[in-house]
Amino acid sequence: MDKKEHQLINYYYTKFSTESFDEKDLYSFLMLIKNHVENNEIIENLIDFIVHRENSTGYASEYLNECKEIINNLGKTKVRRKIEPMFSFKDIRNGFNTLFQQLHLERLSIGTMNDFMLCIISLLQGVTILSETGKKKIGHLSFAAASKELFLMGNMTVLNQGRKMPITFPVLSVKNRYEKITPQDNQDTPYLFDHEMMEVIRMDKQLMMTFPNIVTE
Repeated sequence: MDKKEHQLINYYYTKFSTESFDEKDLYSFLMLIKNHVENNEIIENLIDFIVHRENSTGYASEYLNECKEIINNLGKTKVRRKIEPMFSFKDIRNGFNTLFQQLHLERLSIGTMNDFMLCIISLLQGVTILSETGKKKIGHLSFAAASKELFLMGNMTVLNQGRKMPITFPVLSVKNRYEKITPQDNQDTPYLFDHEMMEVIRMDKQLMMTFPNIVTE
């Protein structure tokens, strides 16, 4: 890593530590350090997914293939397999803190890591889920919001008794400390933004989400 890279890393780290960043800053930082994370499996796989998206060949590709297998086998076997999140909040937090320690920087706060997770969810919106052959679109990732959590949701369709049935599953989630949202039912089922693109911006020193048609208090 050369001196200019160090200078840029310190610039972004200052934005992170003073909570003055948005999703574009995190994206730029990830592009900057993408060739320096070989020993950090979580961050390496995360960057690969964000950069290469549906063409990712790492863990994200394996994860989505497993999700497709579970969904395609719904109702065909007695053993029901659960789709787990791709990464937990703890995974992401530990991955970034390990990276910062390797760069001789201090760990960041839980609140900042929560902001990182929200930005990552936003950056992965719109990723196409392809068939095993890679030639057909069979689903996509989108944003969803509930009163307690915000989600990156996988959306796929499965044939059930000759009918197409939509399936959604959480890929990533983060605590909602950004927007007061009225629950739409007793289960706090997330509002799914299947076609809209949410953006994470900084306004008046607060990290905010911009998206249409949501019920807020």
